[in-house]
Amino acid sequence: MGYQEAFRDIVLKPFREDEEINQEVHQYLVAYQQSRTEFSSFDHYIRMKILGYARTPCQTRALALLYSYTYMPMHLDGNKKVIEREYQAFFKPYIYQKPSNVWMIDVGCGPMTACMALADFQQSLPVKKRLELDYLGCDLHSFMIDIALNFSSQKNQSDLFGDHFRAGYPDIKNPHWIEQVDCPVKDGGTLVFYFSYFWEQGGVTEEVGKWVDCVKRISLQARAEDTFIVYLNRDLGGSNSAYTEFKQRLRERPDTLEVISSEKCNHRYQSWIGLEEWLTQGIVPKARPKKRTDLHYEILRVDWRHYEDAGANTLI
Repeated sequence: MGYQEAFRDIVLKPFREDEEINQEVHQYLVAYQQSRTEFSSFDHYIRMKILGYARTPCQTRALALLYSYTYMPMHLDGNKKVIEREYQAFFKPYIYQKPSNVWMIDVGCGPMTACMALADFQQSLPVKKRLELDYLGCDLHSFMIDIALNFSSQKNQSDLFGDHFRAGYPDIKNPHWIEQVDCPVKDGGTLVFYFSYFWEQGGVTEEVGKWVDCVKRISLQARAEDTFIVYLNRDLGGSNSAYTEFKQRLRERPDTLEVISSEKCNHRYQSWIGLEEWLTQGIVPKARPKKRTDLHYEILRVDWRHYEDAGANTLI
């Protein structure tokens, strides 16, 4: 099963087949129909009013699925654009050519979008292979983790994920979760902290210290040959952004973080229209003509030895 088939089964079908989800989304539909003139479509209403442009916490199964329906195709295309642009310099040597010796920690993983992009992009290469790595998805919202688990389950990974692909989802509300994580990286391995569309989300500013601590502690535990941070979003934020603070607090020395790539590009992203017709008539949503938007990304190499040299004071 490839990505498109998995998306249909995991994201679209529950809107019609799960009674609890169907009822909640129908409440949104009724509210939209009462204010139809303010929005171009039900999809627009969901994106703006219900999801708050991706800032609403996904505290129900319906909200998590609506987020996945609205943003997963868009974010998948953004991630694939970065992979395409940085394939030769980064993704090929450090991820695709190191089967079973890559540990990817996906912070704010949502429905597993970044990992799905890695797997789906690999299908476009001349010699198609399935993705092999150890994947750790971190998300505060358990309903998002449920969707990610469905995407990574054995029945859905036959086309995208190999036999040695392993996925885990720790309870990051547990203050001791980092100490309980088993490090799978062996000699010569790669550790990647992946922050896809993360640092501009609601509530993230207050949690910068948590993720600084995560990078420092896990980097020291893994002692990988190569440790990286990947971040992408519509922009990288200004001098007062959470992402800028995150980098400042990670630097033990000026050269703790080495910029491998820092780019701005324009890319075309996919989105859907027709959720109202899917709910009421069973007509499958259609892909909109792809739109263009800005995309900023950075790839940083982390010298974790600086944290070791600094001793206990480096950990917050």
